[in-house]
Amino acid sequence: MKKLLLTLTIPIFFLASCAKEKKETPKTEETNKTEQTIAYANGNVPSGLDISIIDKTYAIWKEKYVTSEGCSEGAKRVLFDDMSHTVSEGIGYGMLASAMMRDVETFEALHRYYKTHLDDNGLMNWKIDAKGGIAGENAATDADLDVAYALLLAHKLIGGNNYLEEAKKIISRIKNHMVEKDTYVLKPGDVWGGSQTTNPSYFAPAYFKVFAEVTEDESWLKVSDKCYEILFKSYNSETGLVPDWCKADGTTPADGVEWAKYNGTRYYYDAARTPWRITKDYLWYGDERAEAYCQAINGFVKKVGISKITDGYDLEGNTFRKDKTSAFVGCFAVATMASYDQDFINDAYKENINTFNNTYFNDILRLLTLQMQHGMFIKYES
Repeated sequence: MKKLLLTLTIPIFFLASCAKEKKETPKTEETNKTEQTIAYANGNVPSGLDISIIDKTYAIWKEKYVTSEGCSEGAKRVLFDDMSHTVSEGIGYGMLASAMMRDVETFEALHRYYKTHLDDNGLMNWKIDAKGGIAGENAATDADLDVAYALLLAHKLIGGNNYLEEAKKIISRIKNHMVEKDTYVLKPGDVWGGSQTTNPSYFAPAYFKVFAEVTEDESWLKVSDKCYEILFKSYNSETGLVPDWCKADGTTPADGVEWAKYNGTRYYYDAARTPWRITKDYLWYGDERAEAYCQAINGFVKKVGISKITDGYDLEGNTFRKDKTSAFVGCFAVATMASYDQDFINDAYKENINTFNNTYFNDILRLLTLQMQHGMFIKYES
C-alpha cells in the first residue's frame, strides 16, 4: 500500500521535531500552532481529520481520570472503573497518550507513579488501591509493554530525562520475566502463564521489532513471529476474531482463567484490543501478516457495519451483546487504516468520534485509537 502524507494544523506541544533531544516546556494550543507532515509508512488515515477532537478528548479524559490523590509527591495516577483503584494497564495507556500529546508534566507524574509501585522483578504491580497499597500483586505484561513504548515515544517527542535508558531497563525485565524461555511465547504476567496461558490482545509485534532495534537483541523478532503463529492458530479465518485467552496451540482454552468471562473463549473486552495492537505492525512495517489479519477483521466489520458493532462476539461473528462501546468501535476503526476503501476508513473515524461511553476502559481506548487515526502513534526509530 502506498505511503500516505497528511498535512494537519496541530498544536505545537505535540509537533515539535521528533528528532529534538532538548527537553522543552510544552506550549498550549492558545500560544502557537504549526503545520507538520505526518506519515505512516503504510496504510491510509481518515480524510478531514479534526485535531480539535484530540485536544478535547484528551482534556476530558485527563480531567476525569488523572488524579494526584493517593500518590506520593509529584506522582499522579489513572482512576480505574471503580474510580478508586488504579491498574498498571491504565498507567501504560496514560503514558502513551500523554507522550503523544507532549504533556510533560502528566507523563512524568504517571511515570513516577509507575516507579513507586514495582514488584520484585522491577515491573509494576498490576492493581493499587486508593491509598497506594498493593491490591493486586505481580505484573501484567500489556501494561509494562505500553510503559516501555511510551518511554521511547517520550524520548523522541519530549527528549531529555533519560527516557531511552529507562525504556531499555523495562524491555530487559520484560524479556527476562514475561517471555517464556525457549518457546518465545509471550506470558500474560511476570510470574505466570506461557504456552498454557497467553492473551492475544497483549501481542504487540510492532513493539517487539522496535525493541529488537533499540536493544540490538534479535530474539525479540522471534517473540514477534511467535505472536503471529499463535494469532493465526487462534483466529477465525472468516472473521479475524480471536479469543480473550488461549493456549499457544491457539485452539485450546487457556489454563488458569476460570475467573474470565466465558472462560476466555470469546471475542470480548480483552480480545477487543487486538486490532489496535496488530494494525501498528502494518502501518509501521508493512508486515504482510498484519495486513492479512486486518483484511479478515475488515471483512467482518464491513459485513456487520461499523455503526452496528456490539461489545461481544463468538469467534464465528455472532453477537451475544447489545451495547456499542468505544473499546470495540475504536479498535476495529484503526484496522480500517489497512484498507484501500477511503469511505470505509472515514466512516469508521466518524463512528469512533461519535461513540462515547464515559467509562475508564472505553474512554482511554477511544482516545488512543483516535490518536492513532490522526497519525500520532508514530514508530520509534533510533
